[in-house]
Amino acid sequence: MVFLAADPGHAKEASVANAAPLFSGGASAGRNIQLSSLRGKPVILVISPSPRERAFRGQMSELKGRYERLAAQGLLCFSAFTREGGRIRSNIPFIEVNDPSATAAAYDVSKGFAIAVIGRDGNLDCLSTRPLPGQRILDLVMNNASVQEQLRR
Repeated sequence: MVFLAADPGHAKEASVANAAPLFSGGASAGRNIQLSSLRGKPVILVISPSPRERAFRGQMSELKGRYERLAAQGLLCFSAFTREGGRIRSNIPFIEVNDPSATAAAYDVSKGFAIAVIGRDGNLDCLSTRPLPGQRILDLVMNNASVQEQLRR
């Protein structure tokens, strides 16, 4: 697991200690969804050369068992395929990133697989080059710093 330093080029709020690099998605479906417009919603970004990669398929298997609970938290899922696109064999709805190669580079993923969990506050809570267990993703989403702050009120 790797944790990235905040990008000094992005303005950030006091609560955003580790700002996630920005990206957009949905152009293939006629939409343009900016990460910055998703404040208040947890996001995962899965980067992979292709949907046929073993690590990607393994991550889909992990997400499948927890997706209902993740969806109840408002989770949005993005995919960035850097080599070849294709159909994602899953019932989990994914939004395709508009520029997969640039997004992978922004997350410092030069090749292979990675998954990023981005909290409701825009923090990059986790970046892993290995598939994460579904329960770990759920824990990250449910125990994000902004969620903990609301619970303390």
